[in-house]
Amino acid sequence: MTGTLHRRGATRRSGGSRRPSTATRRPRVRRAGIRPSTRSGVTVLRPEVGRVRTVVGIAAVVAVFGGLAYRLGDLQIDPDPRLVTEVAVPVPEIRIPAPRGDILDRLGRPLATSVTASTVVADRRLVVDPGATAARLAPVLGLEVAAVADRLTGDGAFAYVARQISEDTAAAVAELDLPGIDLITEPTRDHPNGDCTALAVIGDVNPDHVGRSGLELTEDERLAGTPGRVVKEMSANRSLTIPGGIREIERAVPGSDLQTTLDRNIQFTAEQLLAEAVAGADAARGVALVGLPATGEVLAMANVARGDDGTVACTTRNLAATWTYEPGSVLKPLTLSGVFEEGRWGPRQPLEVPPSIERWGHVFRDEPWHETEELTPAEIVARSSNVGTITLVEQLEPAELESRLRDFGLGAPSPLRLPYESGGILLDAEHWNGLTRPNVAIGQGVAVTPVQLLDAYGAIANGGLLVPPTLAVDQIATTGRRVVDETTAATLLDMLAGVVDHGTGRAAALDGYRVAGKTGTAWQPCEGGEGYECPDGGRHYTATFAAIVSDARGPVLTVVVVIDDPRGEEVSGGHIAAPVVADLAGYALRQLRIPPSDVGDPSATPVRALPAVAGADPVESTS
Repeated sequence: MTGTLHRRGATRRSGGSRRPSTATRRPRVRRAGIRPSTRSGVTVLRPEVGRVRTVVGIAAVVAVFGGLAYRLGDLQIDPDPRLVTEVAVPVPEIRIPAPRGDILDRLGRPLATSVTASTVVADRRLVVDPGATAARLAPVLGLEVAAVADRLTGDGAFAYVARQISEDTAAAVAELDLPGIDLITEPTRDHPNGDCTALAVIGDVNPDHVGRSGLELTEDERLAGTPGRVVKEMSANRSLTIPGGIREIERAVPGSDLQTTLDRNIQFTAEQLLAEAVAGADAARGVALVGLPATGEVLAMANVARGDDGTVACTTRNLAATWTYEPGSVLKPLTLSGVFEEGRWGPRQPLEVPPSIERWGHVFRDEPWHETEELTPAEIVARSSNVGTITLVEQLEPAELESRLRDFGLGAPSPLRLPYESGGILLDAEHWNGLTRPNVAIGQGVAVTPVQLLDAYGAIANGGLLVPPTLAVDQIATTGRRVVDETTAATLLDMLAGVVDHGTGRAAALDGYRVAGKTGTAWQPCEGGEGYECPDGGRHYTATFAAIVSDARGPVLTVVVVIDDPRGEEVSGGHIAAPVVADLAGYALRQLRIPPSDVGDPSATPVRALPAVAGADPVESTS
């Protein structure tokens, strides 16, 4: 059987004849209108129809963009005032605070650092009922209802209600879930060693994290860093932030840390010992300073005061730099320095000293009373003779005495540049009267700060070189300024050692160390009285002891303790301030690991073991 092959699309005619396949036939072309083919259910657009629709689409697009271009051009030439007003509103710029640097002690331990705290804020537009909201919120915050209501009804949308609150208070506020009331976090300052340690020296910041006292203020530029800026693009009515519209313009630059010369443990101990002494003497306030004379570094600057409730505690006022007082006999080595350096009297040359002398109608006496006797300058200093000191200092002209005291740093603020630091009071010699020179000779009629005393005694310890004091490690001076020659400084140091060995400062002695120092028990002007004498016949005093502590190699520490207005049975610097110097110096020497010499004075005070400081590094006793 013969098979027949049928091509696709071919048909068999009834007469048996075969018609050529469409695959091989030449298509006929229509000359008239074009119609779409719908063969096999598929619509096929003829080429002429596609071209027409393309042309129409392009024309429409051109028309739309042409209209927009025309409108944009029109707005450039003749803009709508409403649009101009909205566009002219500046894009909000947000200030991004920079992380504040830490304040560290000399070993890198933090004294002040930044943490975050919760702050209550309000969006006044969302607060439904300010009165009712205030009534619920105020008791939680510990504020008056009226005060909170005022903050919720003021001008503007944003308001602070309470800043930097405790975690417990923040949790209680969140629990209220009040409309328009929210919690945000803000940076605040934390003192890891307690809010009291070095409080007056470190200072504080305001709620905006800007320094307002102490080192936080004087070193604010270093600690604060540089804030960043962010632009926030918003809708015309400022209700919405445009997606993707937050752009950083300047990145915040963190502040730098400040490493101080303070020793955390010595500072803490100074505050504890000082508070005990002030409380025990029923005194008003006190200052204790510890320094390294060779470099001018201040290791401790303690300030305490008695509160209204009678409790003695740290104070926010830096008395060491702001309190001026008449120092009394502690100034005698400074006033005598010129006598020796100018060769007006020899250090071993005896002087006839009566129990009293009269100048300009005023009688100056020695306490206790004594017969007229011959004393060397060293004995005059050891016994703190007013009469002997005045007689010697009168070998100097008033201008010479004034110049000598200014050389030691009196009459001007110290290089510490602490806020509100006082320069003391030292009148120009041209304004002195007949009583001024004898008064200044014994430390009356002139006012100093405790910091100035520390500097002056540091100069004696340094062989006559006054090295500027500092509280910052990166500001330690490499040179000093000469105020007396080495011979005079050595003479003064020997005389001061005699004060502790067999004079009024025996309570400051330390076994294994050489302590040289001077007592001061100065009269205070009495309000309502006549001069230094009160209406009831009594007096007020300031008790001081300034010391230079040496090991076998030479001076290593300077210590100054000042106690204001002691009211106990003993009011002298030798009885009240000197024991504090001994305890504080002993602790500092152990903390600095400065061992005693092999040969000690059996009659000297042993280095007392003090209570451990919270968080302090363990230090083995070297006594």
